[in-house]
Amino acid sequence: MILASFSSCLFAQEADDSHVYGQIVTDIRVIGLETTKPYIVDRELATKVGEPFTRENEEKDYERLDRLQIFSEITIYTSLDDDGGLVVFIEVKETFAYLPVVSISVSDENGISIGGGLKSVNLLGRAIYLSGVARFGGETTVEIDLRDPWAFGYRIGYQAEYYHRNRDNVIHGFTETADEVYTMLRKYVGENGRFGGRLYYQGIQSDKDGKTLSPDNFDHVIYGSVFVGYDSRDLHSNPHKGWWSSVELAKSGLFGTDSDFWRTDLDLRRFQPLADDHTLGFFSLYTNTSGTVNSEIAYWQTFGIGGSNSIRGYGVGTKVGKNQFINTVEYRWNFMQPRPFSYFGITASMGMQLAFFTDFGSAWNTMEEFEPNFLWSGGTGLRLIVPYVGLVLSLIHI
Repeated sequence: MILASFSSCLFAQEADDSHVYGQIVTDIRVIGLETTKPYIVDRELATKVGEPFTRENEEKDYERLDRLQIFSEITIYTSLDDDGGLVVFIEVKETFAYLPVVSISVSDENGISIGGGLKSVNLLGRAIYLSGVARFGGETTVEIDLRDPWAFGYRIGYQAEYYHRNRDNVIHGFTETADEVYTMLRKYVGENGRFGGRLYYQGIQSDKDGKTLSPDNFDHVIYGSVFVGYDSRDLHSNPHKGWWSSVELAKSGLFGTDSDFWRTDLDLRRFQPLADDHTLGFFSLYTNTSGTVNSEIAYWQTFGIGGSNSIRGYGVGTKVGKNQFINTVEYRWNFMQPRPFSYFGITASMGMQLAFFTDFGSAWNTMEEFEPNFLWSGGTGLRLIVPYVGLVLSLIHI
């Protein structure tokens, strides 16, 4: 079993600055910017000229710059200038700004799909993410993804995505042709809070009767939601401590489109440090949906648990229902911390992580189905942390 996802990696060398904490910062110098606009770094910094240099602000600077996912290495250190003033140096190595990419998708349902496209994690040097890829094989997919974390004013960002897919929907038993447009607007509140809304359109065509609500086997759905969240993770790329949580309320079938139900998602993740290279993770997702399947809820809108993205060790879609409850407890050991390397001018980092996990949960329509549909598994895996790819190889399942 292989689980693939996209994320950036960070290598940060932490200097011993304890003797300078409390001193007034007289200058901040950023080293290593080639494509990135200087204000992209400046706006993220908690450390300010004319204010005391603190450990708390130094850690915030690491976290915020890592969250941008445009640097493969970040080093913060200090020095005294000729007049005895405290100078803070922020030395970075940029990842690629624009690069043709080979895109590989591995899923339990459709196997391996391979293609290519063009990706930028730092469009115009402004930390804007834009990618366009097409993949063929187990499924045919065309996707375009645009994200800007600072589009409107202070820490207000948007995300817009388009997907076209043709694939075998193994969970629900039909060949699916889909077009989806997804949009999100998000506002950060303070250091860790956020709230926003999502609006997206789904056009789902089935080759079989009874899979959609529409008699012509083509559902059109507009789905809207509002959410609030909290993110105190120390790093975006490979968290060691902190919380990530979200509560979302959604309505499907807006503007008279197909389906008509409310859905609530509660997502909670905790990263508990045990030692420098050891982390215990707790992850829990609960989704509750109103309405009746095949009446207000299309069959393709139900959840299938089992497989690498839910309860590992079971076949994909082993249990199906309009509600889901998925939990993971995972011990992680970073036996090789991410280390920087350069390849044809591209700087990145790579590390290795060993994980032991247990998954458990259920998918159900009525409460009578909750216990009979309950699944549990456990195992161990190896995570190879490479630029923009987190690859987990599961070795053993219980």
